[in-house]
Amino acid sequence: MSDVATGSFAERYAALTDPRSGPLGADALSSAGLFLCGISACVDALVEMSDIQPLLEAPADTQAARLAALLLARAERGVGGEVRFDWPEGPAWLRERLRPRYALGGTGPQAAWVLGQLGVRSLVALEDRHGLMLRQIPSGVLLAQGGTLKTVDEVPATGPHIPEIFIFEFTAGRAIGPVVPARSSRVIIRFGDRGIQHDADFESLSRQLAPSAAAGLLSGLNDEATENVGAASRHVFALSRDWKDAGLRTIHFELAGYASQQAVEELLSNARGAITSLGMSHSELLAMSPAAHRPMDALIALGDRLGLERVCVHADTWAAAVTLNDPQEEELALMAGCAIASARAANGAPARDISISPAAAFHPLPFEAPACKGRWTFVACASPYLDKPATTLGLGDSFTAGCLLILGRTRHANAGQNLQHA
Repeated sequence: MSDVATGSFAERYAALTDPRSGPLGADALSSAGLFLCGISACVDALVEMSDIQPLLEAPADTQAARLAALLLARAERGVGGEVRFDWPEGPAWLRERLRPRYALGGTGPQAAWVLGQLGVRSLVALEDRHGLMLRQIPSGVLLAQGGTLKTVDEVPATGPHIPEIFIFEFTAGRAIGPVVPARSSRVIIRFGDRGIQHDADFESLSRQLAPSAAAGLLSGLNDEATENVGAASRHVFALSRDWKDAGLRTIHFELAGYASQQAVEELLSNARGAITSLGMSHSELLAMSPAAHRPMDALIALGDRLGLERVCVHADTWAAAVTLNDPQEEELALMAGCAIASARAANGAPARDISISPAAAFHPLPFEAPACKGRWTFVACASPYLDKPATTLGLGDSFTAGCLLILGRTRHANAGQNLQHA
């Protein structure tokens, strides 16, 4: 770990990703244990915004034209994020005209996909088991059925097709009609409120496995209609309290974007004592906290309010966290998250071998770190930033997976040996 803790960020990332001795090398990952990942899931339909000519040509005063205007406005401002768009016929209209690529979606499943590529096993919550969904489940991602862990080929397809979530990616310098974006990002369009995955088998089996699991990850309450966020969050946090009572030490909740701050406040009011860790993007922090221009103060306020051990935030060129635990381990977790996210940005999909692209740049941190305030330590790292990534999809989820790999590695390193796979 000393090599990772000293030198320039380029040198430290090289030590981190060394395949023989680094914390992200095969030997270190072989004993990572099992991760519990919930509690939303979807099929992502991926579209390059440079290929949306049918939308751009849609007749004025139609939902297609309104969607095109929304996407162009966001690309011109370099703003990604997630939007609920009221157009029930939208998925079928887009599917027919844009020929999207399909992939597994949702923070928990995306993180599980990232971990699976690294040879680390995860159990995901999946209520929607229609054929299109099951075809997106990669190896290494496990489902619960009948009280046992199952690979996707052991699970029959059931239920109706659930409409996809469409993800429109734009790349700096690549024209979209009259717009040439200055920043790369993606806009996630939801055409309905899918809700969380009510997977009774996952909830039951995860309670049994919690004592030996490496870490738990929960997210996806933004998939609920605003009026349902309170009830859904109480359900989700009841599950995480059971995990915590069973001895699971690291339980992370990834915030995501919501239709209103009232919904955020309602779910956070139910979170105290149910999780140990909270994470979000910089834009989500800016929307939530008037002190967000001082990340340390904003993160500490959240940590104190919710009784957490850590709160983290990820931005384009840096990541930061406040922690009550070992600050060196926390900084390593942030760097692991950034490295895995950067490798995905360069590769276009979750990478099997983590390395830093020669094109990556390291920007100066916009604040002083490390720093201490009361019982909290504030740490931060520069991330390997790519100006023109192959993808911006799932980078936050990849970052979260990398953090949890480090934070969960001391939890029963040999837990996987004790799990029975039917």
